[in-house]
Amino acid sequence: MAESLITKKAIADSLKELTREKTFDKISVKDISEKCGINRQTFYYHFIDKFDLLEWVYKTELLEPNMADVDFENWQEKLVDTLETMRRDKRFYINTINHTENYIQRFLIEQAGALFQKAIDELDEYTRVDSQQRAFISRFFAYGLCGIIIEWASGDMQEKPEYVAQNMKKLLVHCERAAYIYATENVIKD
Repeated sequence: MAESLITKKAIADSLKELTREKTFDKISVKDISEKCGINRQTFYYHFIDKFDLLEWVYKTELLEPNMADVDFENWQEKLVDTLETMRRDKRFYINTINHTENYIQRFLIEQAGALFQKAIDELDEYTRVDSQQRAFISRFFAYGLCGIIIEWASGDMQEKPEYVAQNMKKLLVHCERAAYIYATENVIKD
């Protein structure tokens, strides 16, 4: 593992440890640096600020390992894996979702929107959906999925990941049909 990656991981681990002691909004770069045993300049060499670090953690530990090669056939399994990852580090994810002034919510919606946009683009060969409609549909799905995940995490992750994923699949099948009808019938015109 490259030295830079080792340092980033150590900084991320320090942030995670700190989220067990206090809320994310109360954690400073100084706190993270001291916990990690580095100076602030080393922190800033790797990350712009604590939000950049937080995005890195979400990307490298949650999204990339769990959402790599997601497709229509495996997305429910990938969602279960993502939720199980969150559950394993429950305090960190609950803390950062609840105490980042909607930063993580916007980040997750952006990431999910990109995944849905890709999926809709792949399906587009079968429908005639213009780019504005594709963007609207992908935002709709992204907000729904992320809203459920955020609510689940904020509610102390009570339901089993499989239960959440099963219900999301049922809803998304119905939403997919509705989106197809919306797109093919051109119900709403400018």
